[in-house]
Amino acid sequence: MASQKYTILYGRLSQEDARMGDSNSIINQRLLLEKYAADNGFENAIFLADDGYSGTNFERPSWKKVIEMIEADEVDTLIVKDMSRLGREYLQVGQLTELYLPTKGVRFIAINDGVDSLVESSTDFNPIRNWANELHAKDTSKKVRAVKKLQAERGERLGGRPPYGYRRKAADSKEIVPNEETAPVVQRIFDLCASGKGPNQIARILTDEQILTPANYAYQKEGKSHNHVDTTRPYDWSGSSVTGILDNRVYLGHTVGLRSTSLSYKNKKLIRRPEREQITVENTHPALVTQEQWDIVQDVRQHKKRVPKQMDEPNIFSGLAFCEDCGKPMVLHRASTMEKARYYYTCYTYGKRGKAACSAHHIREDELCKIVLDDLRRVTHFARMKERQFAAYINQKNSKELRREMNTLQKELDAMRKRDGELSMLFKRLYEDHVLQRITAGQFQMLSADYNAEQKMLQEAIPEKEDRLEKLKASAANVEAFIEKAKRFTTIDELTPELARLFIQRIEIGERSVKYSRSAAQSVRIIYRDIGNLDSPMEPGERQPQMATLPSMEDCLKLLA
Repeated sequence: MASQKYTILYGRLSQEDARMGDSNSIINQRLLLEKYAADNGFENAIFLADDGYSGTNFERPSWKKVIEMIEADEVDTLIVKDMSRLGREYLQVGQLTELYLPTKGVRFIAINDGVDSLVESSTDFNPIRNWANELHAKDTSKKVRAVKKLQAERGERLGGRPPYGYRRKAADSKEIVPNEETAPVVQRIFDLCASGKGPNQIARILTDEQILTPANYAYQKEGKSHNHVDTTRPYDWSGSSVTGILDNRVYLGHTVGLRSTSLSYKNKKLIRRPEREQITVENTHPALVTQEQWDIVQDVRQHKKRVPKQMDEPNIFSGLAFCEDCGKPMVLHRASTMEKARYYYTCYTYGKRGKAACSAHHIREDELCKIVLDDLRRVTHFARMKERQFAAYINQKNSKELRREMNTLQKELDAMRKRDGELSMLFKRLYEDHVLQRITAGQFQMLSADYNAEQKMLQEAIPEKEDRLEKLKASAANVEAFIEKAKRFTTIDELTPELARLFIQRIEIGERSVKYSRSAAQSVRIIYRDIGNLDSPMEPGERQPQMATLPSMEDCLKLLA
């Protein structure tokens, strides 16, 4: 019964359209459509609209309602301002107007384009109009991306809700400041991780302490929700939630823009950009963690291994202790039935592949703790008591070591960049040879695959080398930072995970001079954060690390005297 069917007046306005002014607003579209319906005798008209939805997105609430009504045979006529209000995706709009609507017996009118499906000639230019609308959508997408990039470069926050741990400075402000309630939780998460605990362990601690999850905090305190909030378990933290906080550079006081992007202007699914493509503007708001603590946490997480549930006590040297010969981590062996004094470390390679690959490098945990604690006390004492002499010695040592390592890295980078350029030229010549039929298609495919694989490997390795070089340059003159840390700890009674990671970057365990001997000399090389390695006094009778380019410990003591 045609008289019972509806005339649908449909409007759509995207965020991009809104920026163009009021001429295209939902209100103006409604006035135009209702006047057209009244002037042309269309009865039983209802207005449906989607505000803030892109023309390439057909998952719009009101549009889905229109489709439901068409499927229920409740629609006689569909009227829009112009074809672009229906959508800006060439193929889908064409399928709707050319196939779907005629099949369902729905008359389609686009007022400004002069389109009426009852007038056959009016639809002749629909393919061209749809194509033009799709080009417009593509161009608009480019402009929006350009605007967002400029905003990111200025350090503007592009997101909505402030990150957990922060709040808006004012209700209508984009500026963020620490949230007095949640900022301490963020800081505690970083403290727990720096002490050696993993994301899942931290999540269990927060859950046990009945701390609201970020989503539930926003829901309960601010009245804001999102699709993934579970109000039935307000304190159920997950390891992924903790990881998201530990990975977020916003807590350093930096604004990170363009962290994600859509696959294309048609496919709005978000994907995470590689870190090198993100834009970071530093010092845009108060930091919740220091750069020092951030670096420690990242080092811990890089080497963190799953801790057995029955062993809650953290491994002090997790991510710090490595085999001097193969470079792999030292593994802590302990059990609930084992006396603590018998806990020991062995080389990971030895444990996995046996003595043919490496040796055990066996050392008891309590012995290693004593060596590290004694040396830490010695070094920090000299740093506090003899600041000038200590700084002079460290700077002299570091200048040699760092210069040597930076020169090596720079040469490797130069060679990799040169090879990358050569591969690009080789591929160009190879393509020309293929086009000119100097080589067969099979030869082209084989050679191009090899060149592409090598170039891909280089392009992945070069950023890593560049990052390492920048970190070395930044650490070249950090002796003052070490001295300031030493001043904070006038007495060191015990070695804690937090203390170890604050001062120490790496510990290299050597093999004993006589295998399986408990009394034979064993090298323990300690590399400190900010200052590198110093000649360390070992236990009586133990061998000193070989540092041919550095002064001996006696010379160091004379210098610091």
